[in-house]
Amino acid sequence: MIILPAQESDIDPILEIEKLSFARAWTKQLFIDELSCKTGLNYVAKSDNNQKGLITGYHFFRLIADEMHILKIAVSQQWRTCGIASQILKKSIELALKKGALSAFLEVRPSNTPALALYWKMGFKQIGKRPGYYPETGEHALVLMKNLKEVL
Repeated sequence: MIILPAQESDIDPILEIEKLSFARAWTKQLFIDELSCKTGLNYVAKSDNNQKGLITGYHFFRLIADEMHILKIAVSQQWRTCGIASQILKKSIELALKKGALSAFLEVRPSNTPALALYWKMGFKQIGKRPGYYPETGEHALVLMKNLKEVL
């Protein structure tokens, strides 16, 4: 497994994973826009050691001041439970630290137990709640934070 910066040519395979991972999937244009965002950093995990490999997961986040804001992280269904999300998140945190980030933030559904297990394992802590954050279900979001200076 290798982790590389996401390219526009990666968007279609990312969309396949996105549609199966999220009830409210991002559009192709949202991903394209994120690739050109000045504060955005975006990665794909590929199944082999060349740039033509099968995309198995992705991570889109932004660095704003000294904060990492996690927007999206997902892994293809057939590759889940193989540690790919952990690898992507670790690499992203390492990069964010090199660029001066001190903390990371994200929102997650309380019902997303696999994601919560990953975030707890990676040292995130709940710091709040956003009521009605997910309009399609009315579900609230848990707001999680991690001090990036803590060992992974």
